Amino acid sequence: MSLKLKEKILDLLERDREFRYAVAGLIGLDEILKRLDQHDRKFNEILAVLKEHTARLDEHDRKFNEIVARLDGHDKKFNEILSRLDEHDRKFNSIIAEIRDIRKELVDVKSYIERLSLTLGEEAWEVITGRLRRMGVDVKLTRLILPELGINVYGAVDDLCVVGEASTRAGVGVVRSVDEKLTELRRRYPEYLKRRVLKVVYTMWATEDAVEEAKKRNIWLLKALEDLTPPNI
Repeated sequence: MSLKLKEKILDLLERDREFRYAVAGLIGLDEILKRLDQHDRKFNEILAVLKEHTARLDEHDRKFNEIVARLDGHDKKFNEILSRLDEHDRKFNSIIAEIRDIRKELVDVKSYIERLSLTLGEEAWEVITGRLRRMGVDVKLTRLILPELGINVYGAVDDLCVVGEASTRAGVGVVRSVDEKLTELRRRYPEYLKRRVLKVVYTMWATEDAVEEAKKRNIWLLKALEDLTPPNI
């Protein structure tokens, strides 16, 4: 067989499918070639599907990366919020500590005022009792505590009762409170009153208005060493 004939046959086998199948059939390879063609088609189909899935995976990767980026942003904001919450917690704890200190101070002040009030009340009883004794009136003074009514200076003897207040600083309000409590005493507890009533306010310091108010109301306003208004017995 000449070289040219061989080259022609090989060229036909490469370019002419029918000639290739005819030759293959002659040598028993036609069925194999057909199956190879089917496999080629299926392989190409698989490649197309793979390309489609690859494109989808790329899209999923892009979306996933976007989600990761958004989550990173949320993490940053979340950490900022946590930091602000920590700062608020510190400030809140500081405020709570201050409130506790203030509450403790208020308790101390209240305790001091109660001790001072008790001391002032006892001083008022002693001074008023001494002044009355020099006037010929011997009465024991104390504190009268009734439901919803408290009177710091109270005492009764024969047909006279003493009703009043003891306050470190006497203003118009303190002076008026004596008549207010006396009115309440008459209304709710008249058994504690006598025919004569001596109204009194004992103080360490009084305003000028309080002195004038005491004169108008016939209230004995006095300090430890002086009478600011006269007693009305």
